[in-house]
Amino acid sequence: MGPVRVIVIEMNETHRKQLVEELTQYGGIQVVGETGNGLEGLQMIMDPISDVVICNMILPYYDGFAILEKMSMLPAQTRPKFIAYTSLTREGAIKRAISMGIDEYMIKPVDSGMLVKRIFELAGRMDLLVKQPETSAEHHSYAREDELSPYQKVPQAISTLFLRIGIPAHVLGYRFACEAIRLVVDNPKLMTGRTKVLYPLVAQTYETTPFCVERAIRHLITITWDRKYAETFERVQGKNARLHLPAEKPTSGEFIALIAEYIRQRCQLQAFHRGE
Repeated sequence: MGPVRVIVIEMNETHRKQLVEELTQYGGIQVVGETGNGLEGLQMIMDPISDVVICNMILPYYDGFAILEKMSMLPAQTRPKFIAYTSLTREGAIKRAISMGIDEYMIKPVDSGMLVKRIFELAGRMDLLVKQPETSAEHHSYAREDELSPYQKVPQAISTLFLRIGIPAHVLGYRFACEAIRLVVDNPKLMTGRTKVLYPLVAQTYETTPFCVERAIRHLITITWDRKYAETFERVQGKNARLHLPAEKPTSGEFIALIAEYIRQRCQLQAFHRGE
């Protein structure tokens, strides 16, 4: 079998070129087409040349939703997998995309290692991921951390850890959990007022409600434990690992506090906030 064939549809030319360059650094991926508008992207998709489509949902001519609608007319055996790669975070838009049969919904910025893993998963070619230790997701992410300041490392470290655990990036609670953990790394006192302070801060960032934030994070935790991602992570990590996930599903607060403390140690940060 050959490499996984990918089409990239991204309106921003700089971002598109950067993404194509990052993808081509991984063995096992061939970018067979790229464009900045939805009409050209749809024409590429209609030719059976791709396995996976990476598409921004905001595009000229045809947006991502229109492309999904047209793709539904393709026979299942020739229809490529569809990854939304977008900054569109409205809950209604995400639910609409999922209802239209999207395979992954990834909200920018996305770690390239995580994106590559999802590409191989959707294409059924995880064998290609394990064959490239020098450009694996974990190596690629950690290599770039060296160029960042301690507090710039935090979002990168969180996304890399979630990748290692196997937490699905397309789940709505993913971004909420990342932001909540980032805030608690910076200010641990937020844990004492999760419902009145922490969740409202996250909700404000993503233009949603604190209730939606808490519910989505709980959903993310349920998926992680019910699908045995946490159990597998523990088994692979071994007894000497710095992070141990509990066997029983934790509460949202326990999960956020546990990951935040690990990230703080991982990035060699001191817990601080004005006056602490």
